Order: sequence, then structure tokens, then C-alpha cells
Amino acid sequence: MQRAKIANALSFNLCWFAIVMTQSSIIAPVILVVYLWAHFAFLGSGKSELLLIAMVAVIGAVLDQLLFLFGVFNLEGQPAMAPLWLTCLWPVFATTLLHAFEFLRGRVYLAAGLGALSGALSYIAGARLTVVDFGSPLWGPVVIGVMWAVLFPWLLKLSTRFTGVRDPLQSWEPAARRAYD
Repeated sequence: MQRAKIANALSFNLCWFAIVMTQSSIIAPVILVVYLWAHFAFLGSGKSELLLIAMVAVIGAVLDQLLFLFGVFNLEGQPAMAPLWLTCLWPVFATTLLHAFEFLRGRVYLAAGLGALSGALSYIAGARLTVVDFGSPLWGPVVIGVMWAVLFPWLLKLSTRFTGVRDPLQSWEPAARRAYD
């Protein structure tokens, strides 16, 4: 099981990097679909996890739009809407909640601290690698850090509602995943 969590963390980071480097509203969804297919073939927890991923994707898309609307982010110095490729990162991130980051469930302060630090660093790295930049180089990362300090523990808490569904009538588990376990 530990190998599965490490594989989830590594594949998340590879997918994040691929999407960020392409910055393509055409290629990013393709990368996302391939990633989700592989995730559910080998690690996914069935319909319940798919629902969690969909919820996190919607929450993330709304948050991204709000961050652009309020000027925390912009594209090449101009106000804009969040690009589709950026929104594709949310479902990829959501796949880690039941796997790589499972150990943080119930550890609110640790999750908040890691969320603040890794959230801010992730967005700083993304801003340096892409056309997305902070409206304010000082306050942008602070806003992101505070947002992730609250969001990450909340998403982990939300993910607990999507665990343990093993009834064959309620969920599905791909043969490839059963073989991997």
C-alpha cells in the first residue's frame, strides 16, 4: 500500500509538471484524461473517489476564477479568466486526497501548515514557469498560503466522507487495481 501512495505522489507531480509546462487548453485536458484513466486503473477507489474528484474540480475551478477576478492572479500582467489548463490541475490534485495525503487526515494543524507552505510554493513555481503571475508579488503568495491553510484540511476532511465504499453494488474496482494490491 505504501508503494501505491508513493506512486500517487510521483504521478501527481509528473502530471502537474506536464500540464504546467504545456499551458495548453487542448493538451492539458488530454493529459488529465490519461492521468485519470491510469489513476483509476491502478489506484482509484471507484465511484466514491470519482465523485470526490468532481467536487474538488468544481471547487477549484470556482476558486481559480475568484482569484483571477479579484486580481490575485493575472495573465501576462492583464486581468483575465483562469485558463482551462490551470483548472485541469484540480482533479489531478484531488487524486492525492485518498492516497498520498491520507496520512494528514485528522492532523488539522499539520495539514494547515503543509497546505500553506506547499500551496504557496506550488503557485510561486507555477507563476515562474507560466504566463500566470501574481497581481502583487508580496500579497499574492500570502493570500494563496492563507487560502491553502484553510482549504487543504477542509478537503482532507471532506475526503473522509468518500472512503470505505466496498459494496460491489455501490462501487467498482478495476481488475488492474485488484491485481496491484
